Amino acid sequence: MDLPPVPARVTAMITSGKLPREFTAFFTPTGELNDATYWSDVASAVEAHLATAGVDETVRGALALAGAYACLDSLEDGTDPDHMSEDSDRAMELLREAEAHGVDEDETAELWEYAEHIQSLAAELDDHLAKLNAYVAEHGATPRGRLDAKLGQAHELYSAGDRAAALALFREVAEISPWDSEFSGCLDRIDIGWCRLLHDAAQVEGPDAARAIWREARAHYRAAKFPITMHAWPLVEMLLGQGVPDIIEMIIHEWLEAAKENGRWEVPVTEEEQRVFELALAEIEAAAPKG
Repeated sequence: MDLPPVPARVTAMITSGKLPREFTAFFTPTGELNDATYWSDVASAVEAHLATAGVDETVRGALALAGAYACLDSLEDGTDPDHMSEDSDRAMELLREAEAHGVDEDETAELWEYAEHIQSLAAELDDHLAKLNAYVAEHGATPRGRLDAKLGQAHELYSAGDRAAALALFREVAEISPWDSEFSGCLDRIDIGWCRLLHDAAQVEGPDAARAIWREARAHYRAAKFPITMHAWPLVEMLLGQGVPDIIEMIIHEWLEAAKENGRWEVPVTEEEQRVFELALAEIEAAAPKG
């Protein structure tokens, strides 16, 4: 759920000339927050102002509404459940203040809904962190940390020449379910396991072995695509010259499709991607049947 826009009553107050003097430096003449100010600054200033005597009652409700919005704006990317809960509580208190001083419930409804949404997210995050802490206490690391440790050990073994032990660890990571296990948020790490198995098969056992790993990985991912987008170009580079232009072509095709879906029409977009792209195209074209 996205934060609603700044309430119209707040913008109208800011541009009306009735804004208390201590708030004018926060905003541009058109009613927008200036580049040197954060909404959290506005929230603190509103709460301090409303706590003083002699507040202009004609703008009190709008100021409280501005403060409520300001409290919620700082929570869009919240990761601390205590902070999220405290600031949404502050926003709710200011919304009550706004309604008590002339702001209609229709004007506060969207902010109430968003504040309640933040409260719910805070509770979920708090529960998640409690479970994560319990998991770390039991296993010594987070799920991602455990996979990173296995992958690190596998890389070291492979570099030291113990291919069999390394491949066993890469496969252990690769065969983890990316959907319904404690490692469900670690698809990128699982993907590394399959990438390493595929590269090894192509390099050591040949194209047919690589294609077998490719089919296995694709089946393991169900509806998802292997490799994930972030690993596509490194994997293409690793497979260059290994006799699998068909796999390379499929990886590039799916990367281009994903890029277009995300609005990246001019692809590849980096010099390194372009370099690998050109090498891959040359290999694909060289392997194409001659008409």
